[in-house]
Amino acid sequence: FIEHMYQYSLESFVCFLYKAIDRTANTDDMEERCRLLISMIRMTIFRWVNRGLFESHKLIFCSMLTFKLLQLARLPGEEFNGSFFTFLLRAPAVIGADNPLSEWLPNKCWGLILKLTELEGFESFAANMEKDAPSRFKEWFN
Repeated sequence: FIEHMYQYSLESFVCFLYKAIDRTANTDDMEERCRLLISMIRMTIFRWVNRGLFESHKLIFCSMLTFKLLQLARLPGEEFNGSFFTFLLRAPAVIGADNPLSEWLPNKCWGLILKLTELEGFESFAANMEKDAPSRFKEWFN
């Protein structure tokens, strides 16, 4: 099911395509002109679609777009890590573990943190939270 508010017409798309073409700087270099056109068309269509989204859908749309760009290695200097992405989507948790921070951190969150320590680069995260909880993490969480 597609929300009827999101059913854009081809006529609207063509209108914004022409606007993007008109806004693109002219150049005699064909490769440069194509690069500029692609960039302008992308931004124009992105703004058009984003402007038409319900506020509650904007973050979802931008997140999906960002993750796709990461997967395709289209964001210079950024690397896509599939295991991090899977963790973010699935939010796996360790069930039934003792929560040493139960005074302020819900058990579900502690289970997520323990599962996060299985990912490369987060091995000492739970230990750091226990050690620094009264200062950094508790203040940030609240």
